[in-house]
Amino acid sequence: MTLAALEAYVLGDSVNAGSRKRNKSVETFGYIWGVKRCIGDGEIVIYLDRSSTSISAEKNNRYVTPNKSAAKIKNTLINLWSPHLSFLGSFHTHPYRDLREVKDCRGWEFSEADLDAFDCDDFLWGESGDNPVDLVMTVCKLQRIREKFNAETIDDNICCFDACEFRFWINVNVGYTDGRGIRYQTYNNKKGKVMLDIDNYFYNSKFVEKIYDNIL
Repeated sequence: MTLAALEAYVLGDSVNAGSRKRNKSVETFGYIWGVKRCIGDGEIVIYLDRSSTSISAEKNNRYVTPNKSAAKIKNTLINLWSPHLSFLGSFHTHPYRDLREVKDCRGWEFSEADLDAFDCDDFLWGESGDNPVDLVMTVCKLQRIREKFNAETIDDNICCFDACEFRFWINVNVGYTDGRGIRYQTYNNKKGKVMLDIDNYFYNSKFVEKIYDNIL
């Protein structure tokens, strides 16, 4: 996910990948597979094991629209090669110019369009057993690189880390249903809660070679 977000941020899409003009960042989109385990008392642990960027998604700097056939095509092959994995969710990215812009609009949050699209994805809900996962990865370029040794948890469902001259946020939203089959999301819902646990070791040196300036 981080590699996909970085490439889309620095190079944009195939139309402008060779351009030396700045501010061509686009959102990108992909799918996630993994394993779900019920551990009792209504608690579920979801292990996200594999992701695949969707090259057929329509990309822009303000939105990304997935190809509706892509999930089915990829999931068919995953079922053949890795039948122990289930289709669990999707991810997309939010690119911003700098840290101030991210903070001003709380760019690490899901948009209303994100929540609506997630709620309406019948294939995802069905394949995930009514526990689909949606991840948004926000990325911006830093003006100053600081040495950091781990990721920072800024909320139960949000983690932040630095890599080279970029800062990334990961926000997770999980869907679930009640006894009547009505869909809910943990995002901004006090009845449902999700905790994101990632590898907390993300070393970043302040002397790291800069990617953005060297390429563009």
